[in-house]
Amino acid sequence: MTRRARIPALALDDLEAWLAGQPDIARRNWTVSSIDGLCAALVVGPERIATDAWLRVIFGPSLPTTPMGLGAVQAVLEHHDAIGHMLRLDGGRRWAPLYMRADDGTVLPQPWAAGFMFALKRWPDGWRPMFERGDQTVLMLPIIACSEAEEVEKLIADRPKDIRDHIGRAYHHIPEAVCAIRDYWQHHAAAR
Repeated sequence: MTRRARIPALALDDLEAWLAGQPDIARRNWTVSSIDGLCAALVVGPERIATDAWLRVIFGPSLPTTPMGLGAVQAVLEHHDAIGHMLRLDGGRRWAPLYMRADDGTVLPQPWAAGFMFALKRWPDGWRPMFERGDQTVLMLPIIACSEAEEVEKLIADRPKDIRDHIGRAYHHIPEAVCAIRDYWQHHAAAR
């Protein structure tokens, strides 16, 4: 019996370039940062989503078959696994989101947060208990503030500058929010 050689994963920079070169994927705004957010939600979320189902969300109904495309899929799979591993180490203190950055170095957390929120919107039934308990919704605030930045800006436009600055730094709280969400779902599962 012959074994098929494992397709090597693309490096994340190469994955970013490959994603940008795929019109359907780029049109749906999938970047390494948004995929990082989606994978974080899948790892810490309430239920296991079939790998095939979430891969098709990114790549479309037909997974790529070219060597570069297969390398892209492998990169996403390995990145998903790496997020899970990092979130298990030291209570997740070593894990950090992969935010996009503007040319001037400004952090752009919106793509990451949009990827995370995509998982909630795509598979809402599992997440519903967190939102039905109003006291637990606060765990999502940094992510929501970043994913809906334009709406949040409109809401706080007339607020004092220190409040606007605080909301503008919401992305700093995403790592602890993701760990708290993971802890919430682990406790929720144990209680069942």
